Amino acid sequence: MSLGIYDSKTIKAWDEFTIRTEPISSIDLMERAGTMCAKQILATNLFKSVSIICGVGNNGGDGLVIARLLHLRGIKVDVFIVEFSNSFSDDFKTNLERLPKEIKPTILNEHSHEITIESDLIIDAIFGSGLNKEITGWVSTIIEQLNSSSIHIVSVDLPSGLFSLDNRTNSLKNIIHSNQTITFQSPKMAFLFGEYSAFVGKFRVIDIGLHANFNEKPFAKFITKNDLELKDRTTFSHKGKNGYLTIIAGFENYSGAAVLSSRAAFRTGCGYVATHCNANASTVLLQTIPECIYISNVSTLPEKTSAIAIGPGLGITSHSKQVLEFVLNCKKPIVLDADALNIIASDKKLLQNLQPNSILTPHAKELERLIGKFNTPEETLEKQIEFSIKHKIFILQKGAYSKLTTPYGEIFINSSGNAGMASAGMGDVLTGIIGSFLAQGYSAKEAAMNGMFIHGYAADLVKQKHGERGMIASDVIDMLPLALNSF
Repeated sequence: MSLGIYDSKTIKAWDEFTIRTEPISSIDLMERAGTMCAKQILATNLFKSVSIICGVGNNGGDGLVIARLLHLRGIKVDVFIVEFSNSFSDDFKTNLERLPKEIKPTILNEHSHEITIESDLIIDAIFGSGLNKEITGWVSTIIEQLNSSSIHIVSVDLPSGLFSLDNRTNSLKNIIHSNQTITFQSPKMAFLFGEYSAFVGKFRVIDIGLHANFNEKPFAKFITKNDLELKDRTTFSHKGKNGYLTIIAGFENYSGAAVLSSRAAFRTGCGYVATHCNANASTVLLQTIPECIYISNVSTLPEKTSAIAIGPGLGITSHSKQVLEFVLNCKKPIVLDADALNIIASDKKLLQNLQPNSILTPHAKELERLIGKFNTPEETLEKQIEFSIKHKIFILQKGAYSKLTTPYGEIFINSSGNAGMASAGMGDVLTGIIGSFLAQGYSAKEAAMNGMFIHGYAADLVKQKHGERGMIASDVIDMLPLALNSF
């Protein structure tokens, strides 16, 4: 099941729904969350002493649960309480009373907020997902002191100072720079933008048992392996039933783009792959992929074509534009990448020729050329959604946590993939994968979701075998059958 990504109000409503429906008391739900968080901290960090910095709300209450449990494990625990308000949450007060007598909290307030840390680890539990205004004043000096230390910082649920969903009104000056964030139940949208990665570090989602019957619509969905359904191959299936993909790629000096896209399409299970590329590239193509059909020109598409992939290494010339215009008028399921997108960006009238449910796969710069440049990642995503709805297309913004928007205003965010994919040719591989799914009869939504997840998942399998450094696009192609057959 995909993980929903929610705003802070909806997360609070989910907590309350769980308390009513399970039923469970709020203090016991906090105990459960704190226990799971403490286990995760112990599992992923080596330390003999810890300083836990708590606010006076429920995030601070989680921190106090963690303090008590780590103390019971024999770890030296120092607790600091940041009294940013005179109003303590009830569950915070209860867990403050439950602290072992050996733990003597240090109170930090506007009159005394110098903090000295002498521990192996810092746990940040000052502010959680309910924060909606920037940290200022004396509390910001505590943030500065923590950030200036060289000690590893783990944040509970959210780095203090970062808003969970939208940081457009946040100056980003007074935020904890975490090395690790342990968040409850679902990812927070802020974690999925590169602009905020320095605050979040590596994040892990832990299941704290919020009730499964909660059915509020999420802001977005975080796609995992459980969201994919691949069609079974029957005993009597044959190549004619497994799709015919026509690829148009590898013009000028980019023969490799045609090879990578075509190999990826075959490795994703396509019955036929026919490729039109530069004549000089045809020898390389057929020597590398003897299964491939070479098309010398595309004045007419092969009759069996069930989907088209166009763009990798296409070049930006009058000829490539003519080819693109021809293809857009063929009314076939299509995925467009790279120079196909750049040609459209240079002549926006071509958008009128896009068939509904076309799939566009831009990286950040290509997306900017299509929809314009915006100041924040949140605004860029908003405009991407509007563009998808207006033109009735799917847009897959490539990168870490690729973001797929649909003609219906939905947002799907990919959970697979790793930093090893930051090398040439990865986008060509993705185009071949998505094109292959389209040719095999998957809907545009299925093809885009399957394609982005399996592309990253195959790279994760490469990472498991060889590591991230030195990964190339061909490695990912070679791992596609194992990735597909694991479903």
